[in-house]
Amino acid sequence: MIKTKLIRAVLALVTATMLFASQAFAEWTLDAANSNISYGTIKNSMIGESNTFKTISGTIDDNGHINIDIALATVDTQLELRDQRMRDIVFKVAENASAKLSGDMNLEAHQDQEIGTSRVIEATIGLELVGEKLEHDVMLVVTRLAENKVMVTPHGVMFIDADEYELLDAIEELRNLAGLDSIASVVPMSFYLTFTK
Repeated sequence: MIKTKLIRAVLALVTATMLFASQAFAEWTLDAANSNISYGTIKNSMIGESNTFKTISGTIDDNGHINIDIALATVDTQLELRDQRMRDIVFKVAENASAKLSGDMNLEAHQDQEIGTSRVIEATIGLELVGEKLEHDVMLVVTRLAENKVMVTPHGVMFIDADEYELLDAIEELRNLAGLDSIASVVPMSFYLTFTK
């Protein structure tokens, strides 16, 4: 009787370990409905506007590699004419259907993190935009929302320099079309990315 109970206990432990292992190495998938990537623009030195993308997708694979696709054609500036100009002049979506965020972040390292708590980590994130790919060293906040759900946000504000992506000419064209005195070439970027598995 004791031997039978022991065998059952061992089998239960092995089964639980196998289930945990399969979860631990499962791919994390972006929950797009609970995620957002946005950027800000400043025109005439004093008017700020928030822009976002309606369609994003991505995963974090078994090795912790981040791969996020941003559908540039879904840019939303709250004004259709401005959306069209962003698609045609800045992003050139006919040639660049998407922008990509990539990097490495091992979410399995957060398996012991209590639900409802956050941790700050260092990471290097690559942003590929209109044919240029640059890496940015960032601080990220990883918040454990549930057993198999985490949210990743920047720790502070990220800035993207349009000059580094060779977009100054495009911004100047936008400025002329809109009849503005200036459009800032340094752009604040923000995001919250929710991953589940």
